[in-house]
Amino acid sequence: RTMEIRLTGKKIAWGIVIIIVIAGAATWAWMDMIAGQNPNGPSPYSAVYLTSGDIYFGKLSWFPSPHMTDVWYLNRATGPNGQTQISVAPFKGVFWGPMDEINLDPKQILFWTRLSNGSQLVKGLENPSSLQSGAPSSTGSSSASSSIPSAPTAGTSGQTAPTSLPSSPSSTGK
Repeated sequence: RTMEIRLTGKKIAWGIVIIIVIAGAATWAWMDMIAGQNPNGPSPYSAVYLTSGDIYFGKLSWFPSPHMTDVWYLNRATGPNGQTQISVAPFKGVFWGPMDEINLDPKQILFWTRLSNGSQLVKGLENPSSLQSGAPSSTGSSSASSSIPSAPTAGTSGQTAPTSLPSSPSSTGK
């Protein structure tokens, strides 16, 4: 009889543990859903700044090692008038044809940050055609590329060229 009571006690303890785990998972899923609806809340996208000066945007995961999916990179170029132009381009669009994933060396990550849902960049990453629509290409025609020449994609058919970022208003009061 004591054996039955002990087994019943273990069953009750396991039942409580299972209920706590399910409640925790449901709470986490609910909080994640609410964060996705909050325009100032965190998006699934992050920016990673590497010691090399490269900046990547995408969905960052840390297990088993840092890696990103849905990867875009920041492209800097000097325009014809000498001004620096900034654009983003899909990592999978470079001439050597990588997959849409990048594994990162944790020693090379200077810092990283989550991007907010309200970010113009996040809106563009979620809807890439909004970044690319109507931007003039380096040949002057209207297509899915920007006016910034891209060494990785220049002269490669079927590749996606960088896309211009919307310019932000200058803040003079800071």
